[in-house]
Amino acid sequence: MGRRRGAGKHVVVLGATFTLVGITGQALAGAEWQVLVSRVVMGAGEAAVFSGALPWVWRQFPPHRRGSASGLFGLSMWSGLALGPLVASVANLAGERAAWLLLAALGTGSLGFVLGCPSSGPVRLPPLRLRTLRVRGAAAPSLMFGLAAYGYGTLSAVLVLYLDSGPGGSVLGLPIFAGTFLLIRIAGSRVVDRVGGRTVAAASLIVEALGFVVIVGTDSAAGALIGVALVGGGCSLAFPAAVSVAISRSPRHAAGTAVAGMTSFWDLGILTAGVGGGLLAMTFGHRAAFVGALVAAIVGLVVALSPVRDGTPQSDARGSKDA
Repeated sequence: MGRRRGAGKHVVVLGATFTLVGITGQALAGAEWQVLVSRVVMGAGEAAVFSGALPWVWRQFPPHRRGSASGLFGLSMWSGLALGPLVASVANLAGERAAWLLLAALGTGSLGFVLGCPSSGPVRLPPLRLRTLRVRGAAAPSLMFGLAAYGYGTLSAVLVLYLDSGPGGSVLGLPIFAGTFLLIRIAGSRVVDRVGGRTVAAASLIVEALGFVVIVGTDSAAGALIGVALVGGGCSLAFPAAVSVAISRSPRHAAGTAVAGMTSFWDLGILTAGVGGGLLAMTFGHRAAFVGALVAAIVGLVVALSPVRDGTPQSDARGSKDA
């Protein structure tokens, strides 16, 4: 383990390099396939940055504080997603080239910042084998996290269209979701370490499900936006809660791998919601898509409350078993 302590930084450096290559490739692309390849490279880089940075952050905190540390760390990604389009739009006023130059500068700055951080010495990464990607204890929190993400994906795909078609307030829908998400994440991340990830995960999914019940059951813009706020509040703590559960149920040496695999279920949930929610909306109407998200949240709640069967539990934030 001592020789692998620097793995987090090395993975982040590799990911930041891939991200910069992907940005440059899109800026210079002359054909659609080149854009596609560049975006794949950039996506792989961003995934590596997140997956490598989180275990790196964990090493700065004792185990009983890793739930809140994960929640606050996740704010960096969400802040970037919130501010990125605005910054790029402002830069684009000076021309497309200026926007790409800004993105390249940000990517270069990220890489330079990581390279300037102290290294923990040489690292020898273990060989990659398929069996190392499956970690005991990670299945349930991964599924729970993906089902929570389905709700966010449904709102992203359908909410604006739904509000435009009837209740109104489409301009406020996603900002209210994002604002509630960030506020609850900032205020509530420490709660995960106090009461346990499983409890917070269950409560989050209940709030998310309640939000979709409100959206489906109201005809007013105010009611729909209240439902959106509830969904945002429910989704906000899904990540730190799932991280806490994954850590408590996985072998200690594989915690980083468990969480890295778990985070991919967020993207999978959003992808599934985009396709599934869109099909439900086209076939049965917009509210059917929200009913689908409600069902996903309920299934996620069942998973969160299910007994541990897929791993060896460890002590949770309170010193008991998070099971």
